Amino acid sequence: AAVPTDDATNDVLALEPEALEMADSQGVEAALGWIQTRPGITTARQRLLLRLLMARVAEQYGKNEMALLLLEELDTAAQGITLTQWEPELLFEVKARQLKLLRLRAHRYADKALLNRKMEILLGTLVTIDPVRAAVLCDTQHKE
Repeated sequence: AAVPTDDATNDVLALEPEALEMADSQGVEAALGWIQTRPGITTARQRLLLRLLMARVAEQYGKNEMALLLLEELDTAAQGITLTQWEPELLFEVKARQLKLLRLRAHRYADKALLNRKMEILLGTLVTIDPVRAAVLCDTQHKE
């Protein structure tokens, strides 16, 4: 799964000058359509940033009602965004480190069944976030 980076975020917001140029030459509707159809927008974060960019362009060209609707939609959508959707890279690191420390604890912990359940849950979450990176961690668990 593609993980959003600061570069991906910057790429979305860096479309603004090009979108404004298009709005100047072809009209704001054409620019908004162009923004909306950008390829490679796969994460919730990128989609929200795309909407923000559309709202900025609409506002700059006097389409205040449209900008307001886009911003209201953004605000509503942002309420339901989880850390997994917004910063999967950060969440992966948190959970991977947690798993590593639980594995270290497992060697000297009395309730191994409880620890194993916790580790399985963490591994499941890691696989959901980034299956490729989690595969390495799954292999590690089965070797121990």
